[in-house]
Formats: sequence, structure tokens, C-alpha cells
Amino acid sequence: MEPVGHDVGQPLYRYAFGNAEFDEARGELRVGGLALELEQRPLQVLACLLHHADEVVPREELFDTVWAGRPTVDNVLANAVTKLRKALGAAGRDRIINLPRVGYRLCGPVERTVSGRRLRSRLDLLAGQPVPGREHFRLCEQLGPSRGNEVWLARHDKTGELRVYKFSADGERLAALKREATIHRLLHESLGDRDDFVRVIDWNFAVAPFYLECEYGGPDLARWAESESGLASLDQAQRLHLLLQIADAIAAAHGVGVLHKDIKPANVLMQPRGDGWQPRVADFGSGQLLHPERLQALGITAMGLTLTQVAGDASATPLYLAPELLARQAPTVQSDVYALGLMLYQLLVGDLHRLPAPGWEADIDDELLREDIAAATDGAPSRRLGSVGELCERLRTREARRTGRQQLRAAEARAQRAEQRLERSRARRPWVAAALLVLLVGLGTSLWQFQRARVARNEAQRQAAIATATNRFLNEDLLGAGIGGDSPAWYEKNPRLRDILDAAAGRLDQRYRKAPLLAAGLHQTLGRAYRSTGDYARSATQLKLAAELLRAHLDRGDERSLLAEYELAVMKAHLSQFKQATALLDRADAIAGVRRQSVSEIGLRSHLARGDLAYQQMQVQVARDNYETALTMQKILHADDAVMSAHLLLGIAGCELRMDHAAVAERLARQVLAGAPYTAQRVGLGVVALARSRLGDALRAQGHYAEAIAVTRQAAADYQAVQGASGQGTISTLSSLSYLYSLHGDTAKALDTQRDVYRRSLARWGSGNQYTLVEQLNLGSQEQEMGDLKTALVDLQSAESGLLALTGDSSPTVQAARVARANVLSDLGRNAEALALVEQVDPKAYQASTSDAGRGAVLKALRARILMRLGRREEGLAQLQQAVREMQADGVAAEEIAPYRASLHEGSVAAQ
Repeated sequence: MEPVGHDVGQPLYRYAFGNAEFDEARGELRVGGLALELEQRPLQVLACLLHHADEVVPREELFDTVWAGRPTVDNVLANAVTKLRKALGAAGRDRIINLPRVGYRLCGPVERTVSGRRLRSRLDLLAGQPVPGREHFRLCEQLGPSRGNEVWLARHDKTGELRVYKFSADGERLAALKREATIHRLLHESLGDRDDFVRVIDWNFAVAPFYLECEYGGPDLARWAESESGLASLDQAQRLHLLLQIADAIAAAHGVGVLHKDIKPANVLMQPRGDGWQPRVADFGSGQLLHPERLQALGITAMGLTLTQVAGDASATPLYLAPELLARQAPTVQSDVYALGLMLYQLLVGDLHRLPAPGWEADIDDELLREDIAAATDGAPSRRLGSVGELCERLRTREARRTGRQQLRAAEARAQRAEQRLERSRARRPWVAAALLVLLVGLGTSLWQFQRARVARNEAQRQAAIATATNRFLNEDLLGAGIGGDSPAWYEKNPRLRDILDAAAGRLDQRYRKAPLLAAGLHQTLGRAYRSTGDYARSATQLKLAAELLRAHLDRGDERSLLAEYELAVMKAHLSQFKQATALLDRADAIAGVRRQSVSEIGLRSHLARGDLAYQQMQVQVARDNYETALTMQKILHADDAVMSAHLLLGIAGCELRMDHAAVAERLARQVLAGAPYTAQRVGLGVVALARSRLGDALRAQGHYAEAIAVTRQAAADYQAVQGASGQGTISTLSSLSYLYSLHGDTAKALDTQRDVYRRSLARWGSGNQYTLVEQLNLGSQEQEMGDLKTALVDLQSAESGLLALTGDSSPTVQAARVARANVLSDLGRNAEALALVEQVDPKAYQASTSDAGRGAVLKALRARILMRLGRREEGLAQLQQAVREMQADGVAAEEIAPYRASLHEGSVAAQ
């Protein structure tokens, strides 16, 4: 960090004597060219002796200078000199002469050159004095100012551990320290301990001088770059890796809504790590939060932060400020991208002081890197790279981009030569010209599978080729079903959409076997079409084919391949293939690495897939957390994507229902149903149906049964129009309708509807699927309500066994099945078995099985009633009274409480 103005004091020197060199500014001793590790006291003695070379320095002056006159034992000076002589070795130790009881002298000759200036403390802090409030740490040297605060290096008296302290008197400078502490807490709570951030250990904001205590992360990048083992020792690949490490840290911060706003070499510290170096991002004192509400969610006090921070922080370094910040516009993630792009240029040219002046392109011999630097440092934010993650991806895929570009240029050259030959032969041999024209068209169509570069021109060409191939596929294979787009024969059969998709899928691989990336894209298109019809099995088949093709023909970390894995994992989750879905997600996340934590397409799709998987497994809190993160990223990356926004809002609504927040779920569902931007024309009738289904569930949870029935009927009709009678949405919505009929008192209609639901589930999924088993569980509960206890017990036992094998002993659905079976066993008089079963139920997991409130209280009531039926009347009666009160307080439906009230009344009468 640079000294400024009136903070600069006396000069600091670099001394050379014999084969030794001591740099006072760095506090570094080198002997024979090698840097030595030595304690501060011997180094301070050496500095004092060198300053008075060939002069006798009295013992008292050494004590006053090095130990600040503090009382100490007599031999500390002798010990320091002994360590110093040992470090200097045979060639230098005899230069230090001891004059008994007088002092010491260092014999010359000594060469001296200025290497820096000592900073003057405005807080009256002195090297050698204890850190205020940290008596075991002693100030070593003042490092420099940071937003007007004083920064000091300190060392522990006993362990030698180094710490950095940022001191402030008050006012705005103190606010910067508080802001940095707040942002550090947010980063730590959101991302955990990371080696690429400098930790804030403690702070004192109560008594002046106020300070922030940080771990020592090594010299800053600018100082390190000038050392012998610094930037000059790295080749281009190593310099790119260094920049990527810094950028990954910034991307992670962006992923949790933190802008750094002052990225520069002075705020990157270099710490030795094995055979290399670990860059560590420091100093978030200028930082800003994109989503300040995250602080409240994490329980963090917003010290030093305001919601109206302005752009162009006066303390930030103008050299690295994006043009929009200099124009006092609001900072964005692209402002940090600009600073990283500038640092990329400086690292590649090996000069952290050079600016990319006109003609800078001549300094960079790699055309792709020139494009990357230009894209990151474009003066217009609208043309600049959209995120740090995008910059990282471009750098990491550089060789793949180069290969694709070379192949494209070779193909273009071949095409140009062929066109020239075609022109020459046109007059003499027209039929040859026609044949060559056909070949040229075929060549042009097949080129694009090799194109991986994301440069705008080439990307536009690739997309155009994909559009041409997709158009052909739609007209000839999908709409024409292989007969031909102009033939009416196919449509005379009045095919269903699924028939059309099946016919097209059968021809896809044969037509595009030589263009695997095009085939992958079309498989994905078919997979999404099947998904829209509710046919998740066929959707998963197509998405799996797409993922396998991309995996086989793209680099391991290619974004397209990872996104296909996430999409396939979601379908596996919908098919209850949870182990496969989890394995897919774990593999994709491991390959994605830090990109999953960044605001990027990979980060968005990963969290969305994790949310869907957790929701299907009824892991409600995990699902909600992932949906919330995905929603934040969606607003940044795809603000106009109404379909994705609606999916995430309704996913969160489903989680809120299961967390007993029905009013919140109702608000979210009504938000989607309110019209623009979530119109049926824009998001599709299936999304509208899901919103109506969520609204029906929320109304049911609040006891508004009549309104809920009307909304849920319409949702079922919408689903059936989109998915057909056997669609998953149709079946699940009819199941909700059955439960509503039961709550509304129409138990006969409830049972008929649930039997229809179970029949549809068996036909669609078979008996071993989670959806079918849940509907069998619901059927058993309805049969019990109608008094058919023996049939109910058979269905409940079958559902419980199947769910246990599929989802494990602790899953919410297994808990719900056990409660239902215990109820039936008790009604059949088998109360000992019922009690043993109830004791196995986890109340929290049982609550997660439904959006209905108060499952823990219901479980207590069931257990109490069983105790009463076992003859333990007094014990059971007391527990039942308490359980009924809890059910009322938790908002359990009156219809559900009624049977337990009756048992309570019977028990009270019997006790009298």
C-alpha cells in the first residue's frame, strides 16, 4: 500500500556489506543472495549498527532504539547479537565488534542506497510498542495507509506470529473498518473458510484507537512481483493461473452478492504455498452489497454499511476504476471485471504499472488473450463481459477455443477454394458445378460441430447453422414425421403430440450421426418437449442421450456438458431416481468447482437442480435455500426469463407450505397468477396450472376449503389439457382435490377420486414408484376414513414397505405412512402395535411430509389416545389435553381435531 503526502517521513536504506545485504524498507536480510528468516530484534540491532557504521553504538542507545527503553534482562542484547553473527556466517560475523560494557561497532565498508521512506504515524504509534489492547503483539513496521487508516505489521512476542492491524481514529475512516468487518462476516457465513481471502480475526470498535485485526497474508502482489521469485519467474500459463485464482475469489464473492470495488495489486497478498504461491484477496473496506437483506437472514449487524453508498469511492484507486465509476454511476459486477481485465494485461506483460495505451495489442502475442482483455476492459459496460465467471471460462477454455478457430478457418479456406473451382468450371461443366454446390452446402452444415469459441462472430455463425439444422429437423422429422413437410398424410392420422415426438426421436441419431453436437441439441429439445407433456421417462431418455454426446465430444469442464448434466439430474429426481440424480449433481458440481459459487449459468443451474432434487426428497430447508440462491442469480442473469422466475417462485412457495408458512405461499402463487409477466402465452398453461395448484394448497392450509376446491379443480383441468389424463401434474392435483373433498366433509367423493388417482398412478409409473406409493398411502387414509379398516391396513402396509425401500427409514413419507398405519391399528384394537409404531416416528420429518400445520401436535394426540385405549387413562388423558391445546395453537384444521376432542370427552366422562 502506497505512502501518501504528509505520512512520509525519514528515508529507509538498502545496505550492502561484504556478501550480505539488508533492506531496511522490507526488513529483509540476504547473505550470499539467499533471504534469511531472522527475528525482529536482531534485525533492528543490525539496522542500528549499519546506520552508525564504523561507529561505536552504546548499549543504552541500542536498548532505547530496539527495546524502546522497556525493562529487560541484561543478556537480551548479547543474545540478539549472537543470532545476528550466526546469520551473517563466517564471512560477516567478525564485522561486529563487542566493546565490553560500552557497546558494539559494525566495521565497514558499507554501501548505502535509498530504498524507501518511513511512514509517519499520525496516531503516535511507534515500532516496538505493544498493540493497544493486544499486549503480546508488538508493532514492527508501518505498512501504509488504507482509506486514510494506518496499517501496521505486528509480531507476537513469544510465537513470532505475524498479524496486520488497521488503525483508525474515528469518523469515515472507522466506517471503512466496520464495513470491512461486516463484509468479512458475510463472506465467511456464506462461503466458509477460504484460502483465497484474508481472514479478519477480531476488531475493536469500542475504544480509540479503533482497529481491525487481520491475519498476515504475505507481501502484496506489487511488491512480490518485483522480487527474484516473483512475476519474472513465471511463464504465461503460470501468470494466467495466478489471475484465475484471484478471479475465482472475486467470483465467489459476487456469488453471495459482494462487490469488492477496489481490486488492485496492493489488495492481493501473496502467501507461499508448497512449491508455489497462493494469492489472497484482501481489503473489502470499499466493498458493497448487492443484496443487503442477506445480512439480516444471516443474523449479521450491518456495521459501516448504508443502502445509499455511491459509486466512485474516493479512497479507491482511479487506475483500476471502470469508466462508469469515474462518471459516478452505480457499481456492478462488471466494474470488478474491468479491474481484473486490467490486471490480466499487466500480469501478461510483466509490468504492474503499465496501462493499456493505444496500440497495447502489440504487447500481447495471443489473439485470444487480446480479445479477452478487450472484452473485460471495454469502456462501455453493455459491451463488457457480463461476469467474472465468464472471464474465467474464456481463459480456461482458451486452447479449446483456439482449436475450434483453427478448424473453422481451415474449413472456410477449403470452402473458398471449392467455390473458386466451382466458378472456373461453371461455364464448361454445369453438372459438375451443381454437384460441387451440393457438397459445399453439406460442408457448411457440418462445420459448426467443431466450433467452440464464444467470440461473437463465430458464435453467431454457429447458432445460424444450428437454427438451419433445427429448422430442417422440425419440418421434415417432427412435423412431417419423416414423410416430408409438404405431405398431408401424417396429419390425416390426427396424431397426438407424443406420437409426433416419438416419430421424430426415431430418426434423429441416423440423420445427425456425423454432427454429434447438433444431435445433442436436438435431443435436448425433444427432452424438454416430452417434459412439457409430463412424460418424464421419455424426457430423461432424450436428455441422457444429449448428455452422453456432449460428454463424449466436449472438454470435461465445458459449460454445455455441465448444463446438460444438471438438466438430466432434475428429470432423474422427478422419476424418484434419487441416487442417480445425486450422483449426477455431485459429479457436475465437482467438475464445475468454484464456478458453482459464482453468478453464472453453471451456478444458477446447479442451485436450481439441487433445489428440485431436495424438494422431491422433501428436504424442505435445503430446497428453499437453493431456490433462493438460484432466484438471486436468475434476476441478474436472466431478468426477462418469466418461465424460470415462475418455476423458482412456485418452488419456494411449495417449501413455504411445508414449513407452515401458508400465507407466504399464497402470496407467491397469486404473484404468478396476477398476469404479466406470467401470462399463459408467455409461461405456458402448465406453469399456470402449477400456480393454481400451489394456491389451492395454500388456501387449504388456511382452512378456505370451498375456494381451494374451485382453484384446484381448475388446476386439474389445466394440467389435463397440457399433459393428458396420465400427466404427473394431473394426477398430483387430483390427489390434492381428493384430500380437499375429505376436509370439506364429502368423504365418498374423496375416496372415489383417490381410487381414480391410484389407478392412474399405477398405469403411469407402476407399483414401485414413489409417486404411486404416496398415492397408495393417500388411498389407505381415505379408506380408513370411510371405515374400511382392513383394506386400509393392506394399502398402508404396502405403501410403507415400498417407501422404506425407496427413500430410507428417515424420509418424511415413511413417517407419514407409519402414522397412518398406527391410526388404523389402533382403530382395529391392536394398540400395542400402534404404540410401538408411533414411537418410531420423527415429528420433524413427519411435518416435512405435508403442508398441513401442527403434525407434531397431531402425533402427540394420536399417542395419547392410544395410551388411553391401552388402559393408561390418566396418563393418556393429560397428554391428550395438552396435545389438543397445541393443535389449536398450531392452526390444525377443526375437522382433524374433532375426533381427538371426542376421545377427550369420552375419557373425561369415564374418569368421573
